[in-house]
Amino acid sequence: MEYLKSLQSLGLNQNEQEVYFALLQLEKATANQIAYKSGVKRPTTYDILYRLRQEGYIAETIEGKKRKFVAHSPEKLQEILFEKQRILEKDLPKLISIYNTKAKKPKVVYYEGLEGLKQLYYDSLSSLNNGDEILAYVTVKTPEVIPDYTANYVKKRVEKGISIRGLYNNSPKMRGYLKKNKEQLRTTRVLDSKKFPFENEINIYKDKIVIGTYEPEPYGIIIESKQIADTQRVIFELAWRGAKPYEIIFPNNK
Repeated sequence: MEYLKSLQSLGLNQNEQEVYFALLQLEKATANQIAYKSGVKRPTTYDILYRLRQEGYIAETIEGKKRKFVAHSPEKLQEILFEKQRILEKDLPKLISIYNTKAKKPKVVYYEGLEGLKQLYYDSLSSLNNGDEILAYVTVKTPEVIPDYTANYVKKRVEKGISIRGLYNNSPKMRGYLKKNKEQLRTTRVLDSKKFPFENEINIYKDKIVIGTYEPEPYGIIIESKQIADTQRVIFELAWRGAKPYEIIFPNNK
């Protein structure tokens, strides 16, 4: 129900929402009355009422021999939310510390289609800051298949001060793209496309390896793992040392 969305945001399940809203309408009522009004089974209603009381959403009172429940003012909901947030902020450093010190399995996220690839590449803009560097194996297909997005991505990357050090296949199609290396914060080296052909684009930054491909269908993955990322950096450096600077391959296209 539309009016219960705010209760859902507080972590109340469907039955808890129905019971609280019924009591809000009744103001003060017995468990039987609340169960009838909410449509929730009576045994379940009893359990929910005690949970809501413990959480501070409602209060309990005795009138004669009858036990009744009273809903707190809805303004109380905001106080409960603020208190939960305060507790979380207090405990967050400890939780993060435990999370970071525990051995973690690599996290893998899959992206599908051209729109998925755009989200894939955009991750570097949200993950990196001024002065950070991306290591990349770049295929000519990226600027060919999504040229408008590529141009916009490069513009945003430069605005954020994120540099890229990339290995590119030796191809005439790359000349126009690479001649703006300096202004686009890009340092490049070129590989022999016959000896070292590669169809995938691979980016390495932080603890992430990003892999994008275009054939037979566009898709990509992000692998988040410090160990894997560090190993890929070593492999990249080996390839970097064996490649020739762009200026040597295309001396007239600086």
